[in-house]
Amino acid sequence: MTDSWLDNLPEEILLEIFDYCDVIDLLQISQVYERFNEIILYIINNRSIVTNQVSTNFRKICNPILSYDNKCIVSYNWQSGKYKPNYIKYNEETVMPWLQMTKDVLWWCGGKNFVGIERKDQLTQNNWNESLFSHNLKYSLHLMSKGFSKFVLCDNFIISGHSDGSIICWSDTLSETGPRLRIKKSLKNVHSSYIYAIDATSRNVISASDNTIRIQESISTLAEQSANDYSTSGNCIDIKDTVQSLAIDPMGTKFAVGSGGWTDFPPLHIIDINTQYMNSSMVREWKHGAQWYVNGILDMVWDNPHTLLTCGYDSNIRKWDLRAGKCVSTWEDPDRATVYCISSDYQYTMITGMEYSEKAVLWDQRQRNSVQVYYLNPKLASRQRSNPIYSLRFDSSHLYCATDKKLVELNFSDQNNN
Repeated sequence: MTDSWLDNLPEEILLEIFDYCDVIDLLQISQVYERFNEIILYIINNRSIVTNQVSTNFRKICNPILSYDNKCIVSYNWQSGKYKPNYIKYNEETVMPWLQMTKDVLWWCGGKNFVGIERKDQLTQNNWNESLFSHNLKYSLHLMSKGFSKFVLCDNFIISGHSDGSIICWSDTLSETGPRLRIKKSLKNVHSSYIYAIDATSRNVISASDNTIRIQESISTLAEQSANDYSTSGNCIDIKDTVQSLAIDPMGTKFAVGSGGWTDFPPLHIIDINTQYMNSSMVREWKHGAQWYVNGILDMVWDNPHTLLTCGYDSNIRKWDLRAGKCVSTWEDPDRATVYCISSDYQYTMITGMEYSEKAVLWDQRQRNSVQVYYLNPKLASRQRSNPIYSLRFDSSHLYCATDKKLVELNFSDQNNN
């Protein structure tokens, strides 16, 4: 095509013009000139959430890595609320679920059951009906004497906390019937009761029960020690409130602890792993007590070594900057609902699981208001009743949500979503 006056405009003017276009128009314009394609690629990467795949940690769990064209379509689906649900699992009994995810496997625990569900690249499926049955149950465990509480994936191990205060280290092995999980080490009496939170790196395993936090040595040490040695080893930290969540920072040098906020003890602390020094300097006027507006922290995720995202009872998502020692951004749910869980793409995207109506909410950290709302059951959208999403995980094309009764996938990769 010959040059036109439009192609001769300065880049900053073209950015202003193209910013008025939706993703479909941008895709068409990008095919006109190579220069337009470069500018539009910049706009889409800057505008997109969920599909940006900038973070290495986020890319590791994405299945698939999106092409340029697919990224545009899928981003449009996320922001427009266009998805197709797939009910992966239904529980007869009510459980408190927990999810973790890799590129190939979605892990779920609830009650005495633990399963690993194979994930497939659904962009390569011939049609949607085929993708409905693409989730194969790869691992399945049932414990007779105790329930799962939470677990963490670390290196080649799965570290699970349990209702009786024990910790189990699992390894993935091959058998004649296929892959299976084998107990590498089962450790009793790590805590005296239900383990509310657990996280691990190659150097430490940190768990919490009630108001006690235990810092242990590495996973390899965990696997080699006897149960009696391990149950009394490590360092214990007692706090004046019930721990609800904890997360080790990406550098593995400190961890954040979130508690219920039912006492006058601040519900957020940053603790140095080596010295056990507890940093209580986060600037915030906390509210305490049993009321609905209490500031208890139910879930948290590190965006990077100096930025922490938290959520909880007071209907807010908070962004904490450790360099400033305070909360630097807040997003509030308009329904004043408890925010039970949060997941991030370590860039701009946050998705939260809410108290009411089996609802998940998409947020962009660059905006004050939410971007989109997703209902696992659209029939509940008009009913403000307690149906929480307790745990969720997402990649650039899929959102997985767990309630007390079911596990649901929302698929945003279909180009024909309604």
